[in-house]
Amino acid sequence: MRLMGACGISFATSSIFSLIKKETGNYGVSKEVSQDQPKIASAQDDVALKREAGFSSRGLGITLLRFGIVGGFLLLWQFASGRWIEPFLISSPSRIFASLVTGFHSGDLLQHTWVTFTEIAIGFPLGAITGIALGYWFGRSRVLAEVFEPIIIALNGIPRTALAPLFIVWLGIGIWSKVGVVFLLTFFLNFFNTYTGMRQMDQEYVDLARLMRVRGLKLTFRVILPAISPYVFTGIRTSIPFSVIGAIVGEFIAATEGVGFFIRLSAGIFRTADVFVGIIVLMFLVIIMDKIAGMIEKRVLRWQIQSEHVGVQG
Repeated sequence: MRLMGACGISFATSSIFSLIKKETGNYGVSKEVSQDQPKIASAQDDVALKREAGFSSRGLGITLLRFGIVGGFLLLWQFASGRWIEPFLISSPSRIFASLVTGFHSGDLLQHTWVTFTEIAIGFPLGAITGIALGYWFGRSRVLAEVFEPIIIALNGIPRTALAPLFIVWLGIGIWSKVGVVFLLTFFLNFFNTYTGMRQMDQEYVDLARLMRVRGLKLTFRVILPAISPYVFTGIRTSIPFSVIGAIVGEFIAATEGVGFFIRLSAGIFRTADVFVGIIVLMFLVIIMDKIAGMIEKRVLRWQIQSEHVGVQG
C-alpha cells in the first residue's frame, strides 16, 4: 500500500511538473509569437505598399500606352489625309475639330444633341425599368414564365430596327417614334438579364429569409434584388449603346432634328468632317452614360466588393 501510495504521489508530482513545464513552454512560445506579430504586420504592410506601387505604375504605363496609340493614329490620319487618300473621303482630325467647334458655337450641333439626348432620356429608363420589373415577375412566377416565355423569345427574334418604320407610322416623325425604338431595344436586354439572374439565384437565400419571417417588399429589396443586382447592372450597361443605336436608327429613317438627322444630312452633301463630328458626339454620349451607370453600380454593389476583399484577405 505504501509502495502504491508512493508511486501515486510520484506520478502526480511528475504530472504536475510536466504540466508546469508545458504551460511554461507554451507561455514562452506565445510570448515569442506575440513578439513576432509586429514584425509580421510590418512585413504585410510592406508587401501591400509594394503591391499598390506596382499597380499604380502599371496603371500609369497602360494610360500612357493608350494615349500613345490614339495619338499615333491621329497623326497618321492627319498625314494620310490629302497625301494618300482624298480629304472628302476620310477628312482629317484638324478639320473635324474645326467643324466641332463651329457646330457648337453656332448652336446647331447642341440642338441636335439635345434632341437625341431627350429621346434616350425618356426611352432608356422606361425600357430598363419595364424590362427589370417583368424579368423579376417572370422569375418569381412559374406560370407567367411558362405562358409568356415563348412569346417573349419570338418577339426578341424580330430585328428591332426593322420595327422603326412602324413606330414612325404609329407615332409620327417627332421624338416619340424614336422613344419607342429606344424603349424596345432597351427592354429586351434588361428583361433577359434580369430573368436570367432570377433563374440563377440560389433559392436558399429566399428560404432562409422566409424562415426569418421576411416577406413582401422587404424580401424583394433586402434579399432578391441584392442577389440578382450584378445581372441587372450588366443589362443596364449593355443596353446603353443599344439605346443610342435605337435613337439614331429612328432619326436616320425620318426626322427633322437630332444627331442621326445631322449625320444623314452631312453625308448627303459629302461633308465628311461633320459626319465624324456626329459620331464623336454619340461616342462621348455613350461614354458619359456608361460612366454614370458604373458609378451607380459601384455604390450599390459596394457590399459585394467588401465581401470579395474579405475573402481575399481570408
